[in-house]
This record gives sequence, C-alpha cells and structure tokens, in this order.
Amino acid sequence: MADLTLLGTAEAAARLSAAPQAARGFLGLDPVTQNGPLLARELARTGAQVLQAGDALLGYVPNPAQPRQGWVATTSADPEPLAALLAFLRTYRRCTSYVAEVPDGSPAVPALEACGFTGAGRLPGHVFHTGGYHDVLVYCATEEG
Repeated sequence: MADLTLLGTAEAAARLSAAPQAARGFLGLDPVTQNGPLLARELARTGAQVLQAGDALLGYVPNPAQPRQGWVATTSADPEPLAALLAFLRTYRRCTSYVAEVPDGSPAVPALEACGFTGAGRLPGHVFHTGGYHDVLVYCATEEG
C-alpha cells in the first residue's frame, strides 16, 4: 500500500500548480486558470485535505450534508495511491461512499475504475476551458461494492 503524506495548503497549491494538466478538475479546481494563492484559499475554504503518494496527488473533501461521504480526486492513473486514500478514509473518517468528478479524458479514470468506482453520469458542458465547454464525468463508489 502506498505511503500517504499530508500536505499543507500552500504546498498542496504549489504542487497542483506544478502539474496543471493532470490536476485540472482536482476537487473542482483548475490550476491552469487559478493561481497558487487562489488554489490555497479554495482548498482552505472547502476543508480539503491533499495528500501525496510518490508522484500522485490525492484529495479529499467531506460532504457536509452527508458526513460519511467523501469527494475524492487523484492526479494519477495508478490505482494504488487511490486505494490507500480510500482505506485511510474508511478507517479514520468512517467514509462509506465516495464521489469523484473528473474532466472527460482525465488520467484519473483508470485509477477510479480499478478502485471500484462506476460511472454515475455526465455533466455536459459543465466546465469552460481552452476556448470551449467540456463535459465532466461523475463517478461513485460505496463500501458495498
């Protein structure tokens, strides 16, 4: 299992900024269009936690309306870091369900699918970048499988 390291808000924003394409859509953020200070403010405002496992960045935001649900994100196609995050959330945050929103074509899709996430929907034209509107894919997973 991958070793997870919790990052401070400023460091997390800097690392997201250093990987703008892979981090696009990470917990609803866009490091291509948002600068480091704005990313840090948004991470703090939402109560996000960003962790690192090797080169992968992982994120978690609790759902205030459903405390046992976590909104998760990853910058990697490797499922091992995401599996470590989900195990951490099950054990220490008592999460029983997870939601992830990723831009269409995101490198995170293989990791999500390998960790038991299934496609729950598509938000057509949900985000605007690179001169046009793009779809966002919604994935979900539960402890029941």
